[in-house]
Amino acid sequence: MLAPGAAFAEAEFDFEELMKDVETKIQNVQNNISAQDTATASAETKQLQEAFKLVEGYFAKRGDAADAVADAQDYQNKAVSIQHALGVGDLNSAASVANDFSKQCRGACHDKYKPL
Repeated sequence: MLAPGAAFAEAEFDFEELMKDVETKIQNVQNNISAQDTATASAETKQLQEAFKLVEGYFAKRGDAADAVADAQDYQNKAVSIQHALGVGDLNSAASVANDFSKQCRGACHDKYKPL
């Protein structure tokens, strides 16, 4: 049985769909940085930041996943770092953080929380 907070969080958005969208978006961000399309990369990075605000809330309401809450906050910070690097034209730093974001995202939560 789901915890009451988890049921509430699921009513707000489809978690699995959001995670699929996140996976696609971080790949798009990496591709757009490579193509030097900073406007699109920045817009999609902002969407990633917003997505991880939802993820943070989802796991906070769940109540038994402090590590997932911390990871979601870390990804929000990574998104801010990417946006900052893009804003100052530092594509190498943006690419490095985006690459780290992608690798960490797959490793941190998926192993423990993917089959919700």
